[in-house]
Amino acid sequence: MRRLESLYWDDLATVDPLWAVLSVESKRNGGWELDEFFATGEAEVAQILAHVAELGRPGRNDCALDFGCGVGRLTRALAPHFENTVGLDASAQMIEHARRLTPAPAVTFATAEEPPTGPFDLVVANLVLQHLPSKALARDYIKRLIAAARADGLVVFQLPTKLPLPQRIQPRRRLYAALRGHVSPQRLHAAGLHPIRMLALPAADVRETVGRANAEIAHTEDAGAAGLRYYVHHRSP
Repeated sequence: MRRLESLYWDDLATVDPLWAVLSVESKRNGGWELDEFFATGEAEVAQILAHVAELGRPGRNDCALDFGCGVGRLTRALAPHFENTVGLDASAQMIEHARRLTPAPAVTFATAEEPPTGPFDLVVANLVLQHLPSKALARDYIKRLIAAARADGLVVFQLPTKLPLPQRIQPRRRLYAALRGHVSPQRLHAAGLHPIRMLALPAADVRETVGRANAEIAHTEDAGAAGLRYYVHHRSP
C-alpha cells in the first residue's frame, strides 16, 4: 500500500509538484510562482518558531527534522535556525526537486516512508499525517515522531479534526486510482483528478495518542481548513 502511495506522490511530483505540496485550487497546473510558494513556508515557520520561543523548547538548535518535506517548502525556512536540517519524503521525485531548489550545505534531503529514530531538537510534520492510508498508521506515526525528539525537544504536527463529505468520499482520488493503469498522470491531472488521500483525527483522539507516548500537548492553534496544529513535548521525569 505505501509503495503505491509513493508512486502516486511521484506522479504528482512529475506533473505539478508545488500544487501537490500546497493544494490551493487556483494554483493548480503550475500556478505557483517559486518565490510566492516558498514565502508561504517562511510565514508558517515564523509562526511555529514564535510559539517555540514562548514554550522555551527545544533546548538547543542542533538539528531539525521536516518529515514529509515534499519539495522543501518548510525545510528551506527552518535551515537558517538550526545547525543541521533534515528533510525526508516518501517520494524520490519530490526529493529530487527539493535538492535542486534548496542546495544549502546544512540541509540534507533523503527518501524515507517512515519516521526516523532521531534524535532531533525540533520535529515538524505539516500537511503530512492527513495523507496516510489509515488512522491507525497516523497514530503510530505520531508516537514515532515524538520518540524521534530529544528529551528537551519539541514536535509540531497538524491534523484535520474532521472532513467535509466530499473529502470523506474522495471521488476524484478513487477515480484516479481506477484509471491510473490506463491513463497517464498528466491527462488525469488535466482532467481535475488527483490521488491525494485525506483523513482526520478528532482532537481527543490525538490527545490520547500523545498521552500514550508519555508526552503532552503544550499548545494547539487553529490551522484553518487544515485543522489543528499541535505542539508536543515529552513529559518531565
